[in-house]
Amino acid sequence: MPLLFSQLSSLLLIAIIGYAAVKKGIMKASECKPISTLLIYVIIPSSIIKALQLPLSEEKVHGFGIAVIFAIAVHLFWLVLTTFLGKATSLDGTARASLMYTNSGNLIFPLVASVFGEEYVFYACMYNAVQQFFIWTHGMVLMSGERRVTLRQVLLNINILSVAIGMTLFFFQIILPPIIQNTMGMLASMIGPLSMLVTGMVMAEKDLSGLFHSAKVWLICIGRLFLFPFFVTLLVLATGFLKAHPEELFLFQIGMLAVCAPPATLLTQFAVMFRKDAFLAGSVNLISMVLCVITMPLMIALFTYLAG
Repeated sequence: MPLLFSQLSSLLLIAIIGYAAVKKGIMKASECKPISTLLIYVIIPSSIIKALQLPLSEEKVHGFGIAVIFAIAVHLFWLVLTTFLGKATSLDGTARASLMYTNSGNLIFPLVASVFGEEYVFYACMYNAVQQFFIWTHGMVLMSGERRVTLRQVLLNINILSVAIGMTLFFFQIILPPIIQNTMGMLASMIGPLSMLVTGMVMAEKDLSGLFHSAKVWLICIGRLFLFPFFVTLLVLATGFLKAHPEELFLFQIGMLAVCAPPATLLTQFAVMFRKDAFLAGSVNLISMVLCVITMPLMIALFTYLAG
């Protein structure tokens, strides 16, 4: 809890700095687009490859399979659920993406390292790698408004290529030179700060007085932090896997940390890039980040209790 609070507080303060910079005329809200472009096409790809520069072991290969299957199952389940919600309600692409895609990287990795140990960050990386594939295909369709993504677009997407390169380097145990790893590590450390800076800049364009009175924002936050994690808990319990293999509980707890996280900050960058409702994406992101200090420990405790 202290680490989560510290991590979130720092990110929220950076958002406030971005907000203040625009309000004081130091920066313009329109200047967030080149920052978003830099994040999407340079910094995030570097972070994906860097996160997969890990040693391989028999234990990791076993856990890899479980972690990847869990992540794929969760995303397919959420894809079906958000598609149904999109048809049954007036939820737009930004809202549906906010329900489905979480901050499974720069927020979750430090938590896993603190709670479970540095060597367990690998399993969080697997969830994040799976999400990268979904968010850069399905997520882009939702946020851009395009009806489909071609195979060529998928294969040539820099972030999908980064996942493929990272996984190849990992399985063949190709270790990049320290200078390249250090460079990528420095770039990766910029994801959280720059993403929240953009969020703050986007929020400065609008009147915040009605932010906390928006029913849509609160409903999305409740769905993201409570309902969707609870549905995944029921899905895991329904498989009966943990009853047969209770020793694998820690793998699911790591996955559930990502499941219970607030929306991915990348969604605000998408909204800026594709000229969608960046204010909605930013509002949901900020409010859910505050609420998740309470909701994440509660949902993990509930999952552990029901699975135990």
